[in-house]
Amino acid sequence: MNKEANKKMNEHYADVELSEDAVLVVKNGELRKYPKPDSGFGKHVINWNDGKIVNEEVRYTLK
Repeated sequence: MNKEANKKMNEHYADVELSEDAVLVVKNGELRKYPKPDSGFGKHVINWNDGKIVNEEVRYTLK
């Protein structure tokens, strides 16, 4: 495999740390990481429209 083909193939993959709890979202070809809330309580809502992510909402609750 030539270098250009290898580079193009690697653009479609990412290394992910599996020992840490987090929410990972791929949007427009970019990987976004949302860590767990410090308080331990919260939620992440993703709204889809026409097969695409149009809105992300992250809420944290303090108890």
